Amino acid sequence: MQRNVKFLLLILVLILTLTVSMYENLLFQKKDYVFGTIVDIKIYGESKKLASNASKEILSNFNKLHHMLHPWREGLVFEINEAIQNEIPFFIEDEEVISLIRRGQEYENQTNGYFNPAIGKLVSLWGFHSEVPRKVMPDARSISKLVKAKPSMENIKIVNNILSSTNKFVQVDMGGYAKGYALDQAKNILEQYSIKNALINIGGNILALGMQGKKEWIVGIQDPRNPNLMASLPLKPGWSIGTSGDYQKYFAVNKKRYSHIINPHSGYPVSNTMSVTVLIPPGDNSGEKSDVYSNPIFIEEISKKIEIANELGVSHYLIVLENNKILISEELNKIIAWEDKIDEKKITIY
Repeated sequence: MQRNVKFLLLILVLILTLTVSMYENLLFQKKDYVFGTIVDIKIYGESKKLASNASKEILSNFNKLHHMLHPWREGLVFEINEAIQNEIPFFIEDEEVISLIRRGQEYENQTNGYFNPAIGKLVSLWGFHSEVPRKVMPDARSISKLVKAKPSMENIKIVNNILSSTNKFVQVDMGGYAKGYALDQAKNILEQYSIKNALINIGGNILALGMQGKKEWIVGIQDPRNPNLMASLPLKPGWSIGTSGDYQKYFAVNKKRYSHIINPHSGYPVSNTMSVTVLIPPGDNSGEKSDVYSNPIFIEEISKKIEIANELGVSHYLIVLENNKILISEELNKIIAWEDKIDEKKITIY
């Protein structure tokens, strides 16, 4: 009798061990460093071999895009900028880059010029072209000169794959939507592998595919002044989340913070906002839009932030102002879970 009980207990332990092991193996995770940030790929419910192969292809694609789209390192966009600087027409064989340039033009028009990928010279002047910003204020006259030159994506003309610019002060910098575009490409690759459940995170730009088992993927929202999370929320299948924050890349002079998010109309970094997070539903270029749309909301003056969010069709947004006041849409407020330390008196729901 005792032998039978011991045998049954042993079988039970083995079953539990195998169950836990199988459960743990359901989640495949791969991390890497691309686009100057941490890339985190999670795939649920697939074999390790399939998930690994898909992850390798995604990361290979990310590295290709990073090389091709980097404005200050040898690559296609770098060559385009050199041609614009020298006022030389440039033949572009790659239709992918042509499409990205055209969408950059559309986003600039759509956001009243607040999202402007043509201001690479301003970004470089402020020292944000390198991974570690220099702690030096640029000359005011140099800033004014670039602002008055009014570089715009509209200055770029592409006819029969030949690119030219009517403004030599244009310097294309796709950093404001390259990560979002990469998310959309990752989604396409996952679908080619028939993978239905995954979470792709490129430095806080996140896209969810399916679910993590029977529950939705849970993502966190960074506190802009602390290393902790300020909130978390479920990311529905196909949805994307993007954040613009003054804590991501900045330097300080005389205790004043200067971030990489520059107002193209003034030439100066925005100082009244700490972060803007947006959620974008499934659709064409949804990952890209989650990367783009947080930017103009961040840059727009405080009294018009909600207005521009509505104009862009963003129904889920979270805005953290410099004075720690929080503006949140009613739709996002329904699903967000705040950390205990949040002072709800500072939250305004729209």
